[in-house]
Amino acid sequence: MKNDVKIEITKAGINGEGIGFWQRKPVFIPGCFPEETVLCDLKDEGRYWRGELRKVLKKSPHRVVPVCPLCRRCGACALMEVDYEEQLRIKKQLLEGALYKYAGIEEVEEDIVPSPSVLHYRNKINLPVFERDGELVNAVYAQGSNHPVVIDSCPVHEEKAEEIRIQILNVLNQHGCKAYDRKEKKGIRQIVVRGIDEEYQAVLVTGRDDLSSALEDLKKIDLLIEIEQGINTAKDPVRMMPEKLKRLYGREKITMKVGGFKLKLSPQAFFQLNHDQAERIYRDVRDLIPDYCERIIEAYCGIGAISLYLADRAEEIIGIELEEKAVRDAEENARINHLDHLHFIADDASHAIRNLLKKKHVDALVVDPPRTGLDEELLKTLNLSKIETLVYISCNPATLGKDLNVLKERYDISLIRGYDMFPNTPLVETLVLLKRRDHRKS
Repeated sequence: MKNDVKIEITKAGINGEGIGFWQRKPVFIPGCFPEETVLCDLKDEGRYWRGELRKVLKKSPHRVVPVCPLCRRCGACALMEVDYEEQLRIKKQLLEGALYKYAGIEEVEEDIVPSPSVLHYRNKINLPVFERDGELVNAVYAQGSNHPVVIDSCPVHEEKAEEIRIQILNVLNQHGCKAYDRKEKKGIRQIVVRGIDEEYQAVLVTGRDDLSSALEDLKKIDLLIEIEQGINTAKDPVRMMPEKLKRLYGREKITMKVGGFKLKLSPQAFFQLNHDQAERIYRDVRDLIPDYCERIIEAYCGIGAISLYLADRAEEIIGIELEEKAVRDAEENARINHLDHLHFIADDASHAIRNLLKKKHVDALVVDPPRTGLDEELLKTLNLSKIETLVYISCNPATLGKDLNVLKERYDISLIRGYDMFPNTPLVETLVLLKRRDHRKS
């Protein structure tokens, strides 16, 4: 351990931490930013140093007082201590750094598209439950530790969803509910609230609990039209929300509007957390697709929102999604919007696309994969295909760069555009348009 080391911060890291150098090795220090000089304690991690901030000696001109006093302890909003323009600049630097490192792409011409809202944009709340002074509270583990940080309020949560979360906690406390006990396999483990267009759903993840005593008061919460219970007694679950839920009250799904379409959304189905920015991306995807296609595939389609946006662009649209529950939502969404040329398949994207290309001509493909990106088999399939237009939506610049490095063997990159889907964090969403080169030239 090296104490009281003076470091100049030259850039931001992928987790929003400041990066400097000492003794020819990089130093990663949470809580500081480019253009700052800091005093820190260093721990040798081999190829790099891990720094603990002691004091900021020279502040960045972009440093601001954070809206949330817990932002550094919580760690979720690592960029909340700099102004928004600097946040966008950092995100662009992170995107360019990853694309250059993994794909040799030297520059992203466009600036990051700002979010319509910097606060109160997150339409889904998903927080574990603990006890403080005998009462239930929501908390998260402090970054890099097992110490819970109690979240009394969060400024990035959508305001009504946040009100509902607090009301749920109040009702559960009034009825003497306890936090989950691993030995007893009883208690409240997690509260999930999601809402769009003034319809909200809640899932209480519990042990083997009977919530009937609290249910009548939970039902009185304004705009809460669906209450579900998910029982999960696994010791260390990979996924806290179970696949099967028990409906305690209300409708099975909430209804929201995306563009001019109605969408039904079940609690387990994925939808972007920043609704307004998601709509902007969907509109841009539509603008990148040719005016007329015989067939479009949307891979990793979730509840089919992008497919609906593309409805007037093709004679047939096929959505592919591994989660069967999401596919059922997508099929219902196509039906209620009277779009009978949209079809959905519950399957692995790589397997389904390979089989479809053997039977059908595909003009355009839209992919929105998880953070792990596209698998090797799908990348190989795409390079061997005759798909002319490929639109790639990515939530991870590193895996995007790796995938583009493979795809550029057969595709030209026509557009790269970053979006701020999660203000105050270092995360960036990216939209890439790829056009297949003339097969005779490839």
